[in-house]
Amino acid sequence: MNEFQPRALEKFILRGEKEAPPVFAGRDHILDDILAASKESWKPGTWFREDSHGMAGNTRIVHGAPGAGKSSVLRKLGDWEMTPSAASGLPTVRPKVLLLNSAGIESPTDLLEPLAELVSARRAPDFVKLYERHLSLGVSLGGVGVNVKAGTRESRNFSLAGIKQFGTWIRSLPWHARLRCPVIVAIDEAQRFDHDADSPVARVLQALHDNAWSLPLTLVLAGLGDTPDKSRKMQLTRGARLHEVGCLSAGETRQVIQGFCRTFGANAEGFEDRLAAYAEPSEGWPRHLHFAQAVLGQELLGTHGDMQALDWTFLNAEFRKSRVSYYRDQQSPMMESANGLTAAVMAQFRDGMEISDIVNVVNKCQRKDSNFSLPKSLSGSPDPVLDFISHLVHQGAIQKSDDSTYYSPIPSFRSFLVKRGNLDPGTENAAPGDSRLDP
Repeated sequence: MNEFQPRALEKFILRGEKEAPPVFAGRDHILDDILAASKESWKPGTWFREDSHGMAGNTRIVHGAPGAGKSSVLRKLGDWEMTPSAASGLPTVRPKVLLLNSAGIESPTDLLEPLAELVSARRAPDFVKLYERHLSLGVSLGGVGVNVKAGTRESRNFSLAGIKQFGTWIRSLPWHARLRCPVIVAIDEAQRFDHDADSPVARVLQALHDNAWSLPLTLVLAGLGDTPDKSRKMQLTRGARLHEVGCLSAGETRQVIQGFCRTFGANAEGFEDRLAAYAEPSEGWPRHLHFAQAVLGQELLGTHGDMQALDWTFLNAEFRKSRVSYYRDQQSPMMESANGLTAAVMAQFRDGMEISDIVNVVNKCQRKDSNFSLPKSLSGSPDPVLDFISHLVHQGAIQKSDDSTYYSPIPSFRSFLVKRGNLDPGTENAAPGDSRLDP
């Protein structure tokens, strides 16, 4: 048994919910599929040949509600705790991972420059000079100051994307300066991409998806529940595979909470059932499990790692507070301004509904009362009902499945939203309350 590690535990608590989980559980099928795709893009023994690597449609989309653990999947890709042979399926080669965030991708340069540095760090500045020289020929990104007279808007955008320039630079490299392993290009918060298919950034993503440069690249987009729709809008479709992330199983939840204790040197022997009962209200939701670990860790600091000295009643109460606080944050101003409508819709929502069913529910639940009307912020929308439903997906109240039906990813969040609406007790099909969130 490791000694208790208060400093490491303090660091974990201080870093907050953006900190990588001390114990990674589940999601093996997602990691395995990404690894298989990366392996498929690499042709052993031919890395020095042109047009020998990559495959079209080599894109994976990891999507789920806020707090589902999408970022943790990408961080796991970056860690590669397995051996090179297990990671890549090859005896001496393992994938490199380029971790990016959509917030830092405003132009093609934000994608192409770090990719060029991975391909050949020493020669990457040559590509940057080539691309800047191309842009200086009377062309600027973002549609401002475009002086190109010939060609359609679509062809100009294609030129702005730098796809041809990147390909030209790749072909100019000597064979010994090219990629010597497959690369996974992983982009977090991909729901922020709201590009049309002919925008410069979308063009580069399409080039990655379509294997335009014959490179061993695998594109992974991780984002909220509307990320698959955003990817379709950018025409990243053929061959792409979707992976929903949601709750962990009861066994995986046990693995996380017990592994947390082992990681920081708290002896949990004899407390396995107690820990499982403590973590059970999390419903296996990764963000809640993080809160459970943070609360437990804070109390372990006070007892110097002594599990016997813990006040479990206090721990349960503090954990409940963290979940309620999380749900209040997820109930956006738009949802709160229409809390009656939100509550009524969630009360009548049933897993397996299609979008037409949810539209009918929203229309049925609307009343003249302001809090039962669609939010005023949607008044100028061409279809405010669909926009309201999209907002519920974005906030994690409902989730779109790969089969295009919808479900409630966190049942206790649904119960919270119903309670916040103060519906009449006789409201039709009202969802049962969740006592675990009662004050």
